[in-house]
Amino acid sequence: MHKKTDLVVVGYGAAGIAAAITAARAGAKVALLEKQSADTHFSSSRMSGGLIMGANDVDGATRYLDQCADGMIQTEINRAWAERAVRVREWLESVGIKSVHMAGAWYPKFDGYDSIEVLAPLPKGTEPEDVEIELPKPGELTFKFPLPFGNGALLHDLLLEAVAKEPNIEACFEHEATKLIQDGSRVIGIECKTPDGEVTIDSRYGVVLSCGGYEKNQDMILNYLKAYPIYFYGSEANTGDGIRMAQSAGADLWHMNQMIGRGVGHFKHPDGWETTMGMSLNPPGYVILDKYGERFANEHLQAVSKPNFYYELLKYDADRLEYPRIPSYWIFDKRRLEARPLAHGGIGYYPWSKDNRTEIDLGWIKEADTVEEVARLAGVDDPEAAAQSINAYNEYCQSKEDPFGRPEDSLVPIDQPPYYCVKIYPGGATTNGGPRRDAHARILNAHREPIPGLFGAGELGGAIGLLYPSPGSNLGEAIAFGEMAAETAIRDGSQ
Repeated sequence: MHKKTDLVVVGYGAAGIAAAITAARAGAKVALLEKQSADTHFSSSRMSGGLIMGANDVDGATRYLDQCADGMIQTEINRAWAERAVRVREWLESVGIKSVHMAGAWYPKFDGYDSIEVLAPLPKGTEPEDVEIELPKPGELTFKFPLPFGNGALLHDLLLEAVAKEPNIEACFEHEATKLIQDGSRVIGIECKTPDGEVTIDSRYGVVLSCGGYEKNQDMILNYLKAYPIYFYGSEANTGDGIRMAQSAGADLWHMNQMIGRGVGHFKHPDGWETTMGMSLNPPGYVILDKYGERFANEHLQAVSKPNFYYELLKYDADRLEYPRIPSYWIFDKRRLEARPLAHGGIGYYPWSKDNRTEIDLGWIKEADTVEEVARLAGVDDPEAAAQSINAYNEYCQSKEDPFGRPEDSLVPIDQPPYYCVKIYPGGATTNGGPRRDAHARILNAHREPIPGLFGAGELGGAIGLLYPSPGSNLGEAIAFGEMAAETAIRDGSQ
């Protein structure tokens, strides 16, 4: 089958939707392709927390993003993002989504920190003034998931409603993009596989790739990331398709070793399937130990969902010739178990039990009357050292002074049996690497020249470097570069 359109957008998440709506409102006909079916459409956006990074000052946000990127992203690209970030609330309202300021940036020590404002979408009929928000402490994310009023599933549904109102957008499910079509170096269309056979789509303005990262491609994980194993929750559809297509068209790649990382739980069910979950250490009364039963970092960073804790898990021991923190071991007591679920799920995730008992029965949470025994059951190499580490931690709780720098209010003793242990692995939501792009969302070749007719947005080569700037950075970046990609495609294609 052969079709024609003005712009092809590959990937039906926030980035693709922003690109499609922007192009459609400029008068372009858009084919919005998604390889999943409508019934199993679990984009990264839908499975996210639903928060969106915005900003209140372009210069301040640019400085802050520069420091987070640590040289991996050029200043002109960070500025292009910041210029969109100050208007993201306006863009959301333009597609019928109201939002509320929910949190700030992760790193208060960086200049421009206070220029970042994290937004949460509101259900229809809810006004911002109807919602009471107590902003978290600087650099923390202290509210609980799922949010009481907004999350990724809500954002996804609201964005799909916005797409449905645009007559110029044709949403094409079960269209797996396989190859870019080029005339010389210019991208002029795409080939797809569908249940009805192969489809070729010619595109007047080219192709926007917004089809996610490679977090479900084990070969890419092994070859590009810094350790192994690393496990991801999120969309099963993100298998690096866009990266391979862009490479075939001559694209350069950047920061392929970067990801939105944190400690995660990875579990195997007796029926043979596996699942990865983000784990909720809070409320306090927790430590994380290495294979040898030793503490190694400030666990509070993981407890408040700060992505930089992930780097602590990647240490390689050159003497032992191993990664002693893969896995690590989260130890806690009865109080934490009974407080609330250990994992937050949502649309597309395993439905974790409210009292954690199902997961104890499955063997995912080990339980014992002593710390030494629970460490042994979990697989710690030196259970006695684990017990000594917990005793030392409890003494720090008494003195309110922790050698790893945990804040006082996080120092709650682990002293009420039974005791519990869960293995923690490096992992997270998404990868960041992919085809290199410029400040206009154009994908570049190995000579840093734009490939005509090829554009990128979202986590596929996302503009996020060493540190994840704030909660909602992925979605904020996706919307910003989705808009940008569509505008550039139409402008360049009209010349």
